[in-house]
Amino acid sequence: MISRVAQSCFWLTRYLERVDALARLLDVHHALHIDAAAAATTRWRPVLRATGQEASFVERLGDAAVHDGEAVEGFVTWDADDAASLWRAVGAARENARTVRDVMSLEAWEAINDLWLWINRPAARRLFEKNRGSFYEHLIQSTVLFHGVSHGTMLHDEPFTFMKLGRAVERAAQTARILDAHVAQDAGPEGGAADASRWLSALRSCCAYDPFFRGASHALHQTSVARFLVFDQSFPRSVLYNLDETRTLLRGLRKNDPFGLPRRSRTALERARGELLQMDMADVERRGLHSTLNFVIRATDHLCDAIRDDYLEPPQAWLRHCVRVLESLERAPEAERAA
Repeated sequence: MISRVAQSCFWLTRYLERVDALARLLDVHHALHIDAAAAATTRWRPVLRATGQEASFVERLGDAAVHDGEAVEGFVTWDADDAASLWRAVGAARENARTVRDVMSLEAWEAINDLWLWINRPAARRLFEKNRGSFYEHLIQSTVLFHGVSHGTMLHDEPFTFMKLGRAVERAAQTARILDAHVAQDAGPEGGAADASRWLSALRSCCAYDPFFRGASHALHQTSVARFLVFDQSFPRSVLYNLDETRTLLRGLRKNDPFGLPRRSRTALERARGELLQMDMADVERRGLHSTLNFVIRATDHLCDAIRDDYLEPPQAWLRHCVRVLESLERAPEAERAA
């Protein structure tokens, strides 16, 4: 498979995962904003922090607009100049799908193309204005539909592996970003109603409300929420679960590698995953949860850079490996070169 196809497959699911994560985050905060108990303390800054667009938003609309739900939702959903907006993410996902149409099933292509056509229709704008929850729910269901359809109708070959790889890496990063945005939020004294609202928001934004409370020992506070979203290896949106998934996928890709070809992605993954596996919550508390989550975010960024260098762009490691092989052949005796 050529690197251009791998790159489009990888970014297709990364963008779709961003759509899913951002739609859930906006839906949760829209509901919390209506709640009078939460309105005084639970504002929209965590949404902007999770998308990394807080500085851009404040520069364009002013710091006071951070507490204006309509301004934040409109900016994060529709702004054509905001690279992290929902509209831009859907468009980027569809464009990547279009470039690899030949390796996708008809059903998978129709699922993502229908989402792009829908979000550009006047009906989607009207739904956004009249029923915000239904608008976000449609986005969420569309991303879930794509993942289900692609799993059931596409060949489980290398293009599909890169699609799963993009989703796993993006999920790990999005969970860390969403949790970190809530950690940084000033929600008053620990154990109060505002503090409980903050952690419920984090769980719902990561689709973790029901799985979290199925654990009999899970009490609603920062330590237990962080332990679940970062370290639980059975929850499919936790950081460690997705690093485990990434490890499995990279191992599968390495089966076709020439002997001795170095892969930066494996080194980056094992370093990040190994450090997390050596931690417990006591270590996290000593280090600071914000610092730990920043480590995860930086590690996933570094991992994505390594995957890009290994597989998605002109493979410099491959070229260096070929040069070394040719140089060794030149130095080898004639009989060995013939063999």
